[in-house]
This record gives sequence, structure tokens and C-alpha cells, in this order.
Amino acid sequence: MAGPLTTTTGAALAAGFRLAAGLRRGRPLHPHGLLFDAELHLHGDAARTWGSPFLDERLELRGIARLSRSAGLPPPLPDILGIALRWRQADADAELLLATTGRTTPGRRLLRPATRWAPGLYSSLFPYETRGAGDGGGRRVLLGALPRVERPLPARFDALAAAVAKEPLILDLLVAAPAGPWHLFGLVKLVPPAMPDADVPTRFDPTRHPVPGLSPAGRLQELRRPAYTAAQQVPDASAHEGRGGGNSGGSEMRTAGSALSTPEA
Repeated sequence: MAGPLTTTTGAALAAGFRLAAGLRRGRPLHPHGLLFDAELHLHGDAARTWGSPFLDERLELRGIARLSRSAGLPPPLPDILGIALRWRQADADAELLLATTGRTTPGRRLLRPATRWAPGLYSSLFPYETRGAGDGGGRRVLLGALPRVERPLPARFDALAAAVAKEPLILDLLVAAPAGPWHLFGLVKLVPPAMPDADVPTRFDPTRHPVPGLSPAGRLQELRRPAYTAAQQVPDASAHEGRGGGNSGGSEMRTAGSALSTPEA
């Protein structure tokens, strides 16, 4: 149960997110994104059992991925980069949000602005708690993703769309104890076509759609729900406003979409 301080802080964050969303006439963060079909191929960790079907079992899952820039700053300025995943598992939607962080043990708990989609580490930032199974019982974990690339991929939507059109982007999926090493448990493959979400914005809320067998853990996780709820109470700007408002992110996404001759989603 959330304590008084957590409740008060959550309310303050919610108010801030609601204000920011109103001022931006849409999302307060990650205003524009590029969508891909996503294939999740999970094989588990050969070294241990974590206590969640997502981490331990062999699964073939299908869903979508949305890659975005947090503040919506125009390239080449650095920005917090995000990967949002949604898939169907156990007859329910599951969602996971990852963002660019540092690679060290303390660094993977800190957001890190980046100028390229890859290489780089994406982390859940906040911990999850497994329900317990096998040899270890319940434990807290962090989730991460590490793109496989041969050369740097600039953090531009047109560059991302072109790269995935040429070859699917593969990201290794990682799990770790908060202070432990990363362990590989699967991969996610982003496949073309790229689909700008300007016309039909796609929103994610992992507090409402948790990963089966993984529960958000800690006070910081408790603060996410009111912030997400407040932000999503403000509708996205219309496609007309998004395209005519001079937003560089929207312009870049139109370029990416037209170059691939794909409909927007």
C-alpha cells in the first residue's frame, strides 16, 4: 500500500504531467514515434530460473514496438530514447517500456541522453518482482535490451525506418538482479514496414498491462500509475495540428513514411 508521502508525490507528478500534456496539447513525453511489428523469441536463461514465464519459458510472441524521442528534441541534439513493446500473452496485453541508460550497475538506473538508436543499452530503469518459481523464489529484476548492429544508427526516424527496411533490427533481451550482471533470455526482432503513428497515436501504460509473472516493485513504480493516468487524460493533437505545427519530429516522420510508401498507423 502506498504511504502518505508516495501518494502526495504521485499526485504532484500527476499534476505536472497533466499540465505538461495540456501545454503540449498531447503527450508530455515521447510525442512522436515510429511503429514496427515485433517478433519476440524467448528461450529463457540457461543458468537460472527467475520465476516468470516471460523470463523462463520458450515462447514465440507477436506484438508491436514503438521507438521514440522523449523530449521530442530535433536531431542531432541528444535525447532520452525509448522503446515501448506490446504483445499478447496469456490472453492479455502485456507492455514493457525501456529507455536509454548507462551501462554500469548504478548507471543502468539513470536515464542517459543519446544521439543514436544503436549501439546502446535500454533499461526498464524501475525494478520488477517475480512471483517465484524453481530454485530462487521471488526476486527483484531489471529488464533491458541491447541492439545488434554493425555500425552506429543515428537517432533519427528516417534513418531508423531506412535501416529496418533494409534489414530487421534485432535487440537482445536481458534480465539482471538490480546489482547483478545481465543475462540473455531472448530477443525481439523489429520488422518493416515502419509506420508513423501521427494519425492514430499509440499509447502504452505498463501499470495497467503488466508482463505476466512480473509485478512493478518499489516506490518509484507506485508513482508511475498516477503520472500515466494524468498524461493520458489529455488527447493527442489531431493529425492536422501535428503536421502543421512546425514540429520537427512530425516532419521527419512524414519523410520516413513517404520514403517507404507505407500508410501511417
